[in-house]
Amino acid sequence: MKLLYINVIEMNAGWGAEEFVNRGFHENGDQTITLDFRKHRYNLVHKFLSLSGDFDALLLQRGDNFPIPLLRATSVPKIFWATELVSRNRDQDRNFRSGGFDFAFLRTPQCIDAVVNNKWMPRDRLGVMLSGFDPAVQKKQPGVVKDIDVLFVGSILPRRRRWLDYLKNKGVNLTEAKAFGPRMTDLVNRARIVLNIHAEDYTDTETRVFEVLGCGAFLISETLSAENPFTPGLHYVEVATVDEMYSAIESYLKNDRTPIAEAGYREALEKHTYRHRALQFREQFQTLIDRIPARVGLPVIDKVQVRRYRVIEVLKSVGSVFPATFFRLKALLKKILRK
Repeated sequence: MKLLYINVIEMNAGWGAEEFVNRGFHENGDQTITLDFRKHRYNLVHKFLSLSGDFDALLLQRGDNFPIPLLRATSVPKIFWATELVSRNRDQDRNFRSGGFDFAFLRTPQCIDAVVNNKWMPRDRLGVMLSGFDPAVQKKQPGVVKDIDVLFVGSILPRRRRWLDYLKNKGVNLTEAKAFGPRMTDLVNRARIVLNIHAEDYTDTETRVFEVLGCGAFLISETLSAENPFTPGLHYVEVATVDEMYSAIESYLKNDRTPIAEAGYREALEKHTYRHRALQFREQFQTLIDRIPARVGLPVIDKVQVRRYRVIEVLKSVGSVFPATFFRLKALLKKILRK
């Protein structure tokens, strides 16, 4: 299968889920054409016109402010991958409402409920796509000395700050870091215990969970959300409060953590790499291709429709530099179109 994969792969400089999933597609034998929609936001018409149209399907990841007319100009099956929570990132709403997608993957079952309740897309065209990890990056480092008692890796937002300060005040020897890639892997491998603390007062199953278990580390986490594929007590330790987290830290620093860490590592490696996620995308695309009647006689890319969007793209480009000019030109264009 050959996919047009629209994401932010260039601006993320080789780091992020798009890089890992793209690698997963290639490992599964699929081909991809990647297009960074943020880097080329004001040059997308040219990019679309330069495509040969020899792809079987289209995958849009995140897609904040991606032009809906360019989606409608393609005749292949299309999937939207909404990587952010629906409740927090409302720029995704327009993609669900657009009618431009045959299927959408969301972060949680609660996100699916929100889309269905808003009548944006029917439930049978929605599914959950879990996070994952890349075993080429997040991996075990045998023989590394465990010289960090307790580690938290991530952005220190106010809620996390309160939990971490509480643990420190209780005497926990806690190391904090904001790290990615190999440095994060190094730190996680050096830690006896790694913590997962939610950024806000709602449950989630953060990418960090998959990455930590993929490194073979011992994880203590707040209660994870419903889509969590791991089993508390078997693959990791789960707690409901900061007091419970402190008690678990005290207990597991003194006891054998290896069985739980090993079980979590095996589960992550066998079921939750980004190669597994790429395979899930392919299977859904194949279902769509089999189900949707062939669009006989239609070009993969309707370049006439693409060219029609050029004026809007120019206006947006001007508006990014001269906002007042943009709004005047937009009003003028609307007046002309009404005549």
